[in-house]
Amino acid sequence: MSNIVVFDLDGVITSEEAYWDTAGLVLHELLYSPQYWNIGHSGGVYTPPSTAVLSHQLSAKILPESVIVDLKARSVNSNWDTCYAGFCLYLIHLLALLPDCADLLPLRPWEQDWTESFREQLARLPGALEIDPARFHVFETPLFRGYSGLELLQRFDAYASEVLGQHIEGVFARYSPSWDFCKDLFQEWYLGEELYTRSYGHAPAQAGKPGCIHFEKPLLPVEQLYPALEKLQALGYTLGIATGRPGQESITPLQNYGLLRYFAAQHIVTHDQVAEAERGLKACGGKQNAPSLVKPHPYQFARAANPAYQPGQPALPRGSFIVVGDTPSDVRGGRAAGAIVIAVLTGARTPEARALLAQSQPDFIVEDITKVPALLEQIDDLATIQRLQFSERAKAELLLQHWFTQHMGLQTEAITLTPKPVSLNSFNGIYRLGSEEYFFKTHVEEQGVLEEYYHAELLHKAGYNIVRPLHTVHEKGQQMVVYPVVHWPVMFDLMRAVETGDTSQASVAMLVEAEKRECERLLRIYQATLQASTADEHARAPIHQLFWHRITGGRLHNFYSGKLVALPATGEQQVGGIPFDELLGYRWMVNGRALEGSLGELIERAKVVLNPARAALTVIGHGDAHFGNVFLEREQDYLYFDPAFAGRHSPLLDVVKPLFHNVYASWMYFPQEIARDLQVSVALRGSTVSVEHNYVLAPVRQALWETKLTYLFGPLKEFLRAQLALPDDWSELVRLALMCCPLLTVNLLDEKRMPASVSWLGLSQVMEMANLASIGAEA
Repeated sequence: MSNIVVFDLDGVITSEEAYWDTAGLVLHELLYSPQYWNIGHSGGVYTPPSTAVLSHQLSAKILPESVIVDLKARSVNSNWDTCYAGFCLYLIHLLALLPDCADLLPLRPWEQDWTESFREQLARLPGALEIDPARFHVFETPLFRGYSGLELLQRFDAYASEVLGQHIEGVFARYSPSWDFCKDLFQEWYLGEELYTRSYGHAPAQAGKPGCIHFEKPLLPVEQLYPALEKLQALGYTLGIATGRPGQESITPLQNYGLLRYFAAQHIVTHDQVAEAERGLKACGGKQNAPSLVKPHPYQFARAANPAYQPGQPALPRGSFIVVGDTPSDVRGGRAAGAIVIAVLTGARTPEARALLAQSQPDFIVEDITKVPALLEQIDDLATIQRLQFSERAKAELLLQHWFTQHMGLQTEAITLTPKPVSLNSFNGIYRLGSEEYFFKTHVEEQGVLEEYYHAELLHKAGYNIVRPLHTVHEKGQQMVVYPVVHWPVMFDLMRAVETGDTSQASVAMLVEAEKRECERLLRIYQATLQASTADEHARAPIHQLFWHRITGGRLHNFYSGKLVALPATGEQQVGGIPFDELLGYRWMVNGRALEGSLGELIERAKVVLNPARAALTVIGHGDAHFGNVFLEREQDYLYFDPAFAGRHSPLLDVVKPLFHNVYASWMYFPQEIARDLQVSVALRGSTVSVEHNYVLAPVRQALWETKLTYLFGPLKEFLRAQLALPDDWSELVRLALMCCPLLTVNLLDEKRMPASVSWLGLSQVMEMANLASIGAEA
């Protein structure tokens, strides 16, 4: 069902102007025909306009577009109801002009003899009677304020009672004889004499009506509509309709435009189905207790999405399908039915209408339906959800609920994202299905291809303590893993707490001891799983996505090429910047230490050294064991999850991500907090960049670094050397892989995220990682 897109018609695909003209012509006939109210005191025959231009001109004098748009914005969505609102207001106004309308009680404006009496009393009034559309400003008065849709229409009896000084009840209600009378006149004008006679079995009360249906045009040229609808079908969507139009009035224009072929018949719901369902409710529960099912009631949208849906059944979970509409009624009804609602601006034709549409809070707003296919592609992209989780979490959760339905067939009751600073290229959270909760996580690699994505079983068999997934999705660009919920704390959170002085859950000693225990276990796993891999096998390892593919595959260019590196502000003044492409050629000095190589030289060298297409002795490793992917189980054991980059690869690469991210990267995850105490100065001296900063590792991170070197990295080097498995360039390989971590995990020049001082700290670490002495040298 998640692949259903339900369109409103008027204001979205079809133009409502023919309907609007119809509504105004009904009111004009009532006001000026000698057969009805005849306020112009005409003695002749009423002649209907015969062309589209004349019809529009005559209608607009009685019911201007601005009035209709205002009614739409107030959720008076049906054009029958729009016409009826004008009927009620003008009739009540004319009744109020009479010296005494008591003789006309009870009001029966649908009956011919009452109309004759009313017309006679109007004829006795002195002078010509004028009609002013400003009457519609009554909706701003206290009696109507705060009401919309059908509730607004139901206020007309109270309004008539107030204006006329008489108790009026039921005369101006929706579905009253007055409403039926007005609706029948509307159908005469819209269908025209020939089509009306064929449809209803009798001729209109007055002859000569040509039928506004024949003046209809699509809202946009069909040359624009065809490609948009074809694109949606190509994306796998089934198209439906939920319209207030009757069946024939919906199908005929779509056939005339050549659009009907794009819509699935079982997903087309018109007023005919709504009226049938309402009759069923009245038959079961009585007329007084039967609710109206017209918009903004969700019935029509739910029925279009699910043809088996019946009134009173529970709404679908939010995100179950898509609704495209143009009014607040569409927004409210679609949302209540469980849809993601896209509002188009083609039906909101005034600033006021657009403001009211925005206030109804659709999930997305686009200019017209030609923009819908691109939006749905964006909605279905997990990268969109990853970005939104920090700024519009509720919307991100809604889109993810739709994604779960679309790609995994899961009708989730609720989804809760847990945005964390560590979620730089991923997101995770919990969804509820029935009484059970499940944890989910995905990686978003917008420029990469991961041939093998989740390898939990491989790690489990190798001896890793890992949360094993319950379900996975392996689609290019659409990758998700579902786990049982784990309630152990995450090492990332524990480290940050201790780093900032909170030792209520963990201490430095406890974390270091856990790291020592895990280093010893990793060393055993490396020793047990070491074996040779060919160049082709090694090149296919997913871990290279974190290093070589990022530096050669577009991310480096997209992050930095052509960008300006802003210099840190001095006091209150910005002091310009340096183009990144120029910065590539500079030598670096950081805190008084001269570093080898320019950034450009190191990047080019990394493209060679990190090239995975070489034979190697490999181990089974997690690949991305930063602390965002590690629980601490029972305060002592690491419990891994999300093995997105796991597989068989070099053990030297396996240790890189945890070495950098668990020790050095606090500035990357908490840039604004780090910036508060950070002092950075940058000086350009000839061809050298000189950076001075006061950033130092917290004691817990320094202790972790020393533990990693002592209990894993050092013994690993000795083991590999003894096995003749330590490459000649091992130190350069590790240093350049470490360099990739600060350079390519996040965009260091993202001004929305990174203050300039933190950007320079990150760039300094790029150079420092490439020159890191503490890991040792090849010799």
